[in-house]
Amino acid sequence: MTTNWQALLGAMMILIGGIKTWLHMGTVPLLSLPTCNGDALTVALGNASLFERAHCWGCYMFAAGLIVVALAAYDRFAKRRSVAS
Repeated sequence: MTTNWQALLGAMMILIGGIKTWLHMGTVPLLSLPTCNGDALTVALGNASLFERAHCWGCYMFAAGLIVVALAAYDRFAKRRSVAS
């Protein structure tokens, strides 16, 4: 995969992860957990910290996108240095 495609993929991951996290944080502050007997346990998240409210797969997608973009930038920089020397 070329560095351009790698950077584009990373940017898309950042965008998707950011949107998912933003949508997740803007939802109703209630967490519904299904129990073993078919009931549901509802937990209010009003007093939850920012990290607890923002924790979803969007966070991991955003972080992975940052890593992919950083690696693409590093590869591009390394190629330029090897050509210059």
